[in-house]
Amino acid sequence: MIKMHSLSWITATGLLASVLSGCGESGVKPEADGKEPAKPGAAAVTATKNPEDFKGEITVWRGYKEVDELFMKKYPNVKVNNTTPSDAEDKFVTALAAGTGAPDVVHLHEAHYWKVKATDGLENLLDAPYNAGLLQNDFLKAAWDMSLSLDGKRLYGLPFQLTPYVMFYRADIFEENGFPTDPAEVGKLVADPDRFFEMAQKLRSRGHYFFRKTAEVTDIASPNLGYFDKELNFSRNTDAFAKAIDYAKRAAQLDLIYEKSKEETDRAVNNGGLVTYFGGTSRISSFLPGGTLSQNQGKWRVTTLPFGQAPGLVYGTFIIPSQSKNKDIAWEYIKFATMSPEAQKVYMNYAELSPYLPHRNLPAVKDYGEPAIGGQKLLQLGFSIQDRIPYQSNIPLDAKAKEIWSKKLAEALTKNQDSRAVLKDMADETEKAVAPDKEKLKKAIGK
Repeated sequence: MIKMHSLSWITATGLLASVLSGCGESGVKPEADGKEPAKPGAAAVTATKNPEDFKGEITVWRGYKEVDELFMKKYPNVKVNNTTPSDAEDKFVTALAAGTGAPDVVHLHEAHYWKVKATDGLENLLDAPYNAGLLQNDFLKAAWDMSLSLDGKRLYGLPFQLTPYVMFYRADIFEENGFPTDPAEVGKLVADPDRFFEMAQKLRSRGHYFFRKTAEVTDIASPNLGYFDKELNFSRNTDAFAKAIDYAKRAAQLDLIYEKSKEETDRAVNNGGLVTYFGGTSRISSFLPGGTLSQNQGKWRVTTLPFGQAPGLVYGTFIIPSQSKNKDIAWEYIKFATMSPEAQKVYMNYAELSPYLPHRNLPAVKDYGEPAIGGQKLLQLGFSIQDRIPYQSNIPLDAKAKEIWSKKLAEALTKNQDSRAVLKDMADETEKAVAPDKEKLKKAIGK
């Protein structure tokens, strides 16, 4: 991934300094009268030791090497081994089951976190000595809840990443065809399905496409809540998902979808054949000099998605397995990696946004404009969308549900089937397929 090439950082002196000292064996630092701090927040979870007093080493899987180096600079007597194996997520699940072989810290994102949400072998960060519940109000609620165990009683990780889905668009081509170019105005236009399709149809008549694949339409048109609710019932049999399927059918009928190989798609993006590109804010890397989509510097802009939804695209959390031999250092590490301005600087270099609310006050959010998108303040836009990202319930039943969803969706779009009927069929087949596993899961979490 290519970094933002011209990101200008202003040192956030003293900002969040209290979170960088971490938490030691005794957990919450008492006040002078022996009572715990009255207010929750980062200042309440402090260490009784200085950074240089921590000694030893930890192994981190799927971390950021730049963050590791910053951590070791602050904690000079700690060594971080970042030797992530291939298929690290599956190896982590295997290590939990075997009771050995896990690292001290692992980063899991939404595509894999569901594999461990209903398992044992992970540290509950709500317990002492972590007492992470004191930090809850400093995190976006959706991201915090997504780091809870499936029964909602344990906090398995601190979330450090919740990236919104956005629409990149060719402002120059929009302007040439009489449409607004300002991101706020474009966002308002495309949120209205009828106005969006009216615009798309006009641009299609002039040789432009809007989507790279059919499934992309349903991805951006739905809230992407996962497949099951908190009671483990299929959650996609709703008006929102029915409309998403209808929009995909309409996009196909209007020939708005350029479903080709990646190489052909990238060429279409670069030559104006595709006037929009959907992805996370971190996709900006592709539009920077040297990126695969970088041939129209300054002509792209970014705004909210069509159809009024705001699904999240990338969620990540740092987890401590109970096998860790250095839990005190591991806790220092995930606090640093999650809450320090130094670590957030690394993530912002990739336009990956933190759900840790104080990071919204960092100078770069307000000050930085990216030349590749006409100086637009991408970080500021991303954080403004982040509040709308809904909770996504990823659970161990998702694998079968996703397989059925993909198959049935493809059939529905090919045969132009009624969206409501398709969703009912999906729900029935999914519930039947997962029934044995669901009963085991319910027993495991006490439902």
